[in-house]
Amino acid sequence: MIFIIIIIVNMKVIVNRNQYEKVIKEGRGYSKSVEKWGDYVTDELLPMILKQDVDEDVYSLKKLSLKLKGKDFYEKIPIDSIIVTVIIQESEDDEASVDMGYNPYRTQIIENEDGSYNIIDAEFDVILTIPKERETINYQTLHYYVSSFFSHEFMHLYEWVNRGLENPKELKGCEESYQNGNINGDAVDRIGYMLYVSLSFELNSFVQQAATMISKRSPENRQQFMTYLKELPMYEFAETMVKYNSDIYLEEINNLPKDRLIELNKMILCYYYKEGKLPKFKPVDKFLSDINKHFIIRGEGLKRKLLRLITVV
Repeated sequence: MIFIIIIIVNMKVIVNRNQYEKVIKEGRGYSKSVEKWGDYVTDELLPMILKQDVDEDVYSLKKLSLKLKGKDFYEKIPIDSIIVTVIIQESEDDEASVDMGYNPYRTQIIENEDGSYNIIDAEFDVILTIPKERETINYQTLHYYVSSFFSHEFMHLYEWVNRGLENPKELKGCEESYQNGNINGDAVDRIGYMLYVSLSFELNSFVQQAATMISKRSPENRQQFMTYLKELPMYEFAETMVKYNSDIYLEEINNLPKDRLIELNKMILCYYYKEGKLPKFKPVDKFLSDINKHFIIRGEGLKRKLLRLITVV
């Protein structure tokens, strides 16, 4: 169950579209202001979250227009309140993991006649899986990952406002089938996850997250930068897409059980879906061939953006 809290504030935060730099740039691919927002929220909330003694709780940061006035990241992306719903799960081992999502439809942003926006609040959902014995947690490591996830989600917010509160044109509404994938899973899992990563708005957020993670490690030279980059899952995403081979995937899929083929069929229907038209189903081999060019183009684009981060981190 997700708790929804609506915060009403008297102070208006004016954000003009002209204040937002163009996010999708081939040579940069990330915003330092977005990264700083992720750091700020993590600094403020993570210590409280680790003291949470219930399965689910809600945290809020209010009146940020007063607290952060003059801060460069706030002036760039002014938000007056942030609401974070946190679900804590206990891991069976010493491992920790983070799952996070930004909620554009529950974020209160009011558009004015002059094209500016009143950003009242931004809402996020977090699922944090941590060891039962919390004193064993390495706080710095957890902070590193949590802040990178917030950086990823704040990029979604940043782009959403930059698009004038419009959904991406490529969003069809059936992409949930892609999100069930896993880059380390079977052929169906890998295809689903690659389709998910290759969505432009997700690709940009993964670039943002990668930049955040590398910048915090302060690489001293190109060799160190490349070492840090190749350790990231985002680089693996790009490599997996570039190396995609439809014949190899078809051979693997032919040996999968029926339930996996049903999952693949959902992806096929989503991939070819066009609004206002009846769903088209195409043979598996045709689908695998069609996504070949898509993966190569998006994979090379992601890899190029990741490599060019050396100029900004």
